[in-house]
Amino acid sequence: MNRRRPVLTLLAVALLAVSGSATAAAAPSSSAKPTSLKTENFADPIGIDAGKPLLSWLPGKGSAGQAAYEIRATLESPSQHGKRDLWDSGKVRSASTSNIPYAGPALHSRDHVSWQVRTWDATGRVSTWSDPSSWEMGLLSASDWSARWIENPSYDYTQPDGKETPLPVFGKSFAVHGAVKQARLYTTGLGMYAATINGRPVGDAVLEPGQTTYSAEVDYRTYDLTSALRSGTNTIGMQTGSGTYQRVKTPGRYFFGGTLEQYTVYGEPKVIAQLEITYQDGHREIVSSDGTWRTALGATTFSSWWSGEEYDARRASQSPTSAAALTNAGWQQASPVTLTQATTPRDTTPLRANSRPPVTVAQTVRPTSIRKLADGSYILDFGANRSGWPSVSVSGRAGDTVTMIPAENLAADSTLDVASTGAKPGSQIAYRYTLSGHGKETWHPQFTYSGFRYLQVSGLLTAPTKDTVTVDVIHAANPSASDFTSSSDLLNQIHTITERAIQSNMMSVMTDCPDREKGPYTGDNLQNLDALLTDYDMSAYEPQLVRNMATAQRQPGDVSPGLIANIAPEFHRVAPTTQTKPQGTIEFLDEVNWGGAVIRIPWQLYLTYGDTRTMATFYDNMVAWLDYEAKNKAANNGDIPGLGDWSATDNTTPMQLAILAGYYTAASNMAGVAQVLGKTADHTKYTALAAQLATEFTTRFRHVDATGVYYGSDSEASNAMALDAGLVAPADRTAVLDRLVASVRKAGNHITTGSVALGPLFRALEAGNRDDVIYDMVVNPTSPGYGYLIASGHTTLSESLDGGGSQNHHFLGAVDAWFIRGLAGIQQTDGSVGYRDLTIAPAIVGGLTHAEGSYQTPYGTVSSAWTNSAHGFRLLVTVPPGATATVHVPAAAGKNVQASGPGARRIAEAVYTVGAGQYTFTATS
Repeated sequence: MNRRRPVLTLLAVALLAVSGSATAAAAPSSSAKPTSLKTENFADPIGIDAGKPLLSWLPGKGSAGQAAYEIRATLESPSQHGKRDLWDSGKVRSASTSNIPYAGPALHSRDHVSWQVRTWDATGRVSTWSDPSSWEMGLLSASDWSARWIENPSYDYTQPDGKETPLPVFGKSFAVHGAVKQARLYTTGLGMYAATINGRPVGDAVLEPGQTTYSAEVDYRTYDLTSALRSGTNTIGMQTGSGTYQRVKTPGRYFFGGTLEQYTVYGEPKVIAQLEITYQDGHREIVSSDGTWRTALGATTFSSWWSGEEYDARRASQSPTSAAALTNAGWQQASPVTLTQATTPRDTTPLRANSRPPVTVAQTVRPTSIRKLADGSYILDFGANRSGWPSVSVSGRAGDTVTMIPAENLAADSTLDVASTGAKPGSQIAYRYTLSGHGKETWHPQFTYSGFRYLQVSGLLTAPTKDTVTVDVIHAANPSASDFTSSSDLLNQIHTITERAIQSNMMSVMTDCPDREKGPYTGDNLQNLDALLTDYDMSAYEPQLVRNMATAQRQPGDVSPGLIANIAPEFHRVAPTTQTKPQGTIEFLDEVNWGGAVIRIPWQLYLTYGDTRTMATFYDNMVAWLDYEAKNKAANNGDIPGLGDWSATDNTTPMQLAILAGYYTAASNMAGVAQVLGKTADHTKYTALAAQLATEFTTRFRHVDATGVYYGSDSEASNAMALDAGLVAPADRTAVLDRLVASVRKAGNHITTGSVALGPLFRALEAGNRDDVIYDMVVNPTSPGYGYLIASGHTTLSESLDGGGSQNHHFLGAVDAWFIRGLAGIQQTDGSVGYRDLTIAPAIVGGLTHAEGSYQTPYGTVSSAWTNSAHGFRLLVTVPPGATATVHVPAAAGKNVQASGPGARRIAEAVYTVGAGQYTFTATS
């Protein structure tokens, strides 16, 4: 049995919808109505800009599945009363329940669409119509924006005395007269913005806008202010921060960078805002940012994406909270910005609706201990390493300053150790709040965050309680997609620290770490994609990260056109510099296992969610990248520069083996993409390229000795990458798998791969039914390994499995995918798309007596829970409507296996096929 998750499947499942009649005769009984309707992967979104929004739903509870569907939609304009019919799909024969494109008349800005769906099952029973869902279009063209970008005319980053200039704030007061039917605020800002209405935040999103290539596009969000407006005078406020838009080296502040990185300050802080108010009588008023808005230098006196934030509450008069505040001293008229082709953004840069779930505050954490130091400061321990910002609530004298310095570790003498964050005593990451002296004051930063477990707090007049300084934990609001637990506390803890590391780096982009670099590294995202797509629903999130790669891709006229650098957006440019490392001479700018994410991530989004739009949208970028790498390879005598198996403990793996395996995988995936999109000539072209690379790989790296066949240096990475990529001939797979197992045993059951080969290591062993080997590696309490991280007190994954480097890296998280795929046994069957066909094959390893997991597929939740005891084995399985599963009961020969559930059919010894429903399988002697 091959238990491998499909990675290189080229024969895609065609999801063809055949239209039928618009109406159907009423069936004698009804099927369960569809639920969980979503548009663009959100429930009832507003402000979207997809011309043909994608629709999805879940089959009704208890449904036998779906054979056909019908969608109907109505249109409502905010300035008109009533609705009118917009579109009816007619009866469409299809089992698909996700990524269904709207196919009605062209949509326009501000259109509000309500829609419902009904379905037919295989017996012809039709459901009742679902409850209504809706979406609302945003502003689709530049002509919809009457607002202008505005700046503060007095702002300059540094003053003549060298002090930082406070960040600009903006405000506008306006009158509301009459009953409001609808109010929408369309807004964004650069570097960052925080918008308020009458002094209150306009929504839950923080750290806005999401990161993009600012010359190519700037994201905006739409906020519903219908219930926030009050009769009479109202005030919009906009505060700004530097973000990644403004990167300046400041004395005494931490600065990420060295000789390789070249940073850009793109411009001065600026905002654009358009509030559209529709009254009950149908007339509309617009409040747009322009030269009539007021601006001041605000209370945020320092803002840096990498080194912290400072706020002086004595400058509260500069806060845009009311009409009266805008008349205080220091306020002036804002300056409209003139954009050109030389500015960022350019005069042609579009404003795009942010398609990602926002970053929000997920929880508030109080310290688990507070300890006073000899200098009068306090060290607060928050129990675990997390990403977020400190929130302080204090009273004191005007001018008193509370300073909070974050760290991931403590030194041997229990003082703060900031080394892993990149900071030094003279190069700080710090948060500072200066009090106004007016009673209890509460503050948290708004324009940056840090990863930390400990805070050193100084400047307090009295000893802190557990409510004095707390931590707001923040991350992107991607929905959880899975659950896992087992009888092993160790495995449960590994799952916890892995998920925490993912959360800590899941901001508007996937970062490498939440402190030292905060880099949107494409390879870190790709190399941990199995775990990311297992732990979270990334269907609305990952496509924007692919877009970031496309907009950062070097264009004709640039150096190396077609190249996708290792970070996207490319906020700092890395010169093509080589360095000597243990694995060989590396090149930082370009790596196929980083840039190749532009192909490999869309392919995985297709396999996981049935998403064809992402790969269709960025197909030309994929072609350009492959063309670039072909030229790159030829220019370097067949050896593509790169990083190899980055961060490996065993550096014997040939660099070109890892690079060539990644190149082959990208080409092979591209052949699959071309086939799905119906590009026959390209399918042939890239299939041939993949075959050519496979031949080269075999020639260069396949070896035979007295023991058998192996690849490269016979390292874990060498054999695992060859197996996982499908570069080992079927006749050799058993021998190479044996060599892989032998290399693991030789290493003392330690993981010696780096980030590039870690996923292949897990997948190759899973495919070879050697979950026992994976288990031995995972629970190993000695360094390097996951068990060691737990034994040594880590609360997140570190940059290396020996505990070194950053203490909050996510790219070594492949173990979390194995928990669901291997231990719970929930897998998508090879050749399936969107989890229509499932394989349930739990691995019974080690001393485990219980494991259970669930995964949210496009059809609903699949779950698997098993117990193993002296009395026998018991497996509980739930299959969602519309899906089928093949269940492999892990029973020894001679065991009495029994199955109960609707229509479970035995097809082999201890193997069953099942449809939707709940099933119990037992095995006894």
